[in-house]
Amino acid sequence: MSATLIAPPPIADALADTIGNTPIVRLKTAGNKAEIELFAKTEFSNPGGSIKDRVARRILSNLRAANKIKGSTSVLVVPSSGNLAISLALLAPQNGQYKVIGLVPERTSEDRIQLLKSLGVEIVRTPIEAHADSAESQFSIAKKIATDLPDAILIDEFADGANVQVHSQETAEEILIQCEGRLDVLVVGVESGGTITGLARTLKAKIPGLKVVGVEPEHSSLQDGVNRSGAWKIEDIGGNFTPSILDKSIVDAWVQISDQESYSTARQIIREEGLFCGPSSGSVVAAALRYCESMPVSPEAHKPRVLTILNDTARNYTSTLLSDDWLLEHDLMDETMAKSVAYHRHEKYRAASVEELQLPAAVTIPPTATVGYALDLMMTREFSQLPVINPTNRKLMGYISLTALTTVMEEGRAQESDLVSKWMYSFQKGKKGGERSTYETITPDTPLADLAKFFEKHSFAVVTDNDRRWCLGIATKYDLMTFLNRRQSSGRAF
Repeated sequence: MSATLIAPPPIADALADTIGNTPIVRLKTAGNKAEIELFAKTEFSNPGGSIKDRVARRILSNLRAANKIKGSTSVLVVPSSGNLAISLALLAPQNGQYKVIGLVPERTSEDRIQLLKSLGVEIVRTPIEAHADSAESQFSIAKKIATDLPDAILIDEFADGANVQVHSQETAEEILIQCEGRLDVLVVGVESGGTITGLARTLKAKIPGLKVVGVEPEHSSLQDGVNRSGAWKIEDIGGNFTPSILDKSIVDAWVQISDQESYSTARQIIREEGLFCGPSSGSVVAAALRYCESMPVSPEAHKPRVLTILNDTARNYTSTLLSDDWLLEHDLMDETMAKSVAYHRHEKYRAASVEELQLPAAVTIPPTATVGYALDLMMTREFSQLPVINPTNRKLMGYISLTALTTVMEEGRAQESDLVSKWMYSFQKGKKGGERSTYETITPDTPLADLAKFFEKHSFAVVTDNDRRWCLGIATKYDLMTFLNRRQSSGRAF
């Protein structure tokens, strides 16, 4: 079945023109299991990777209208979990190249910190346990910085009505068109309160009977204002106070979701639905499924139509959400995910070692061989690499790469008469004067689980004895895959 052709948008004059009009996608796997029509508005498809692009554009529009931005001398002081500071920094080139100071909590992922740095944002980290009224909170520090710096503008999304207006006037209208006015439940993660308040005001007025569900982490204080420990890991939702723009009167229900359920559900969405969403999106989908469990289901009635707002992209969380090691370290995998990871890391290899790969004997080359000879040998034998061996003591010195040799030959930097030693990669030092490189010993006794981990960063492994005196063979990921296919007579091998 061919896809329906949709007219592409015209060429945009500026990045801000591409913000909004995000797709709504049906979550088939999760929705079918819960017997509901489950949808997701993919706000992570905004150019800055989050729903905060909308808020940033509206705030900047209001500042320009009030003539408050004075070009590169202006400084925007932004207390946020990170996304609003990213969005404002991305829009700076089209708005006078102002500077941005971002005040972000200590739980903010390192990925977003590096992104903020690349955008030239001055970063101030604040303690996650500090209450909004304390002198150490991001809000108190932001106010002090904005007071002390000339031409500084405090951007407080937790109190700025623009945060509500943009969702009431723009995002909600998109939803009405996309859902054709038919919606039973709206589920939104809550931090500043702008998204849920703006959407609820417009959508409830135009869709009778719509239920609005707010989502926050366990230990968060948004719904009741009770001061608790800020000991959650989910970013972009939750808080230890109730923001002034949050209208709790139009929220019909609140659901608190644990860190483990949030991260595991986010990974499940990525894996089963192909939507590259962040951990707070996992919270929202998990909350939607839990809320719908309590809804009465009548065989005669239509399946409930449930819309979730997926706030930001998983690309901001490669070191956390997308890292199996980090999730295991912080006990954030549910049982199903933990079993799957354990199988792929260890159990499918059944304690097998490199010796069981039955690798052919290594073909080696001395450092005194010519580049032309090395190229002929690799192309004739269909090798991608050749170990380089000291002819005197037979010790492994390094390796030569077909791709690297071909490149330097094409560039005219190498000649066929050059010695291999000039262009080889050394396990003692980098290529010709480079820095010392690390070397991980792979022997016949190395477990295949360890070899698989090695291949996450390397394209091949040189198999040696324990003392690294002899080169015994070359192993690649293909050898590992072939072994699994050979040994497993049924089911998926990898």
